[in-house]
Amino acid sequence: MNILLTSVGRRTYLVDYFKDALIESQGKVFAANSTFTYAMTHADSYIITPEIYSNNYIDFLLQYCKENNINVIISLFDIDLPILAKNKQKFLDIGINIIVSSPNVIDTCNDKWKTYLFLVEKNIPTPKTFLSLSEVHNAIENNTLELPLIIKPRWGMGSIGIYKAETIDELNIFYKKVKNEIQSTYLKYESALDIEKSVLIQQYISGNEYGLEIINDLNSNYITTFCKQKVAMRSGETD
Repeated sequence: MNILLTSVGRRTYLVDYFKDALIESQGKVFAANSTFTYAMTHADSYIITPEIYSNNYIDFLLQYCKENNINVIISLFDIDLPILAKNKQKFLDIGINIIVSSPNVIDTCNDKWKTYLFLVEKNIPTPKTFLSLSEVHNAIENNTLELPLIIKPRWGMGSIGIYKAETIDELNIFYKKVKNEIQSTYLKYESALDIEKSVLIQQYISGNEYGLEIINDLNSNYITTFCKQKVAMRSGETD
């Protein structure tokens, strides 16, 4: 089995994990990224790809997979997921399985507003969330919402543009700052779907934070769940 890890970035340890699990006699680990990174050199072979939103990104991957007898593709970057999910059948047609959720699941998970609506619909307790700065001001004035508040991108990842506002002035400043940061980073691509509603304002919740990892098999059947307490986070990577 040959595995292609796309959008490897700086995740050297993940490349090493796959190499440790897939000994040479069983297959090889290939790495791909749109720019060169040191993590790529840890793979058995690597390739520089077009950018994810490039028109020839998928065709490039298809050709590379054919040439290197790739059996499985796993992306290490959230931005990659919707593109791969929409094109999954093209790879299945040539015998390559992309380990990725369905487009509607990815859409709900990537869009934090849709995530909030989903949780509310399922009666799962979740922080109050707003898309409108004026609604937040009204809620504070009516004593239905209290500072501090969290301001962050609606389509966000990698800990980009997350701020805690302790005052009304900070709320207004951070709201504008997050919008500017979205426009100057790769978050601008998905945020372009609704740039005027691309910033979330959320109720601040204090306490211990836990992460749940739901493990399914390749047919989407539930296997188990891992629960781990978060110790620290740096640039979106959690300890």
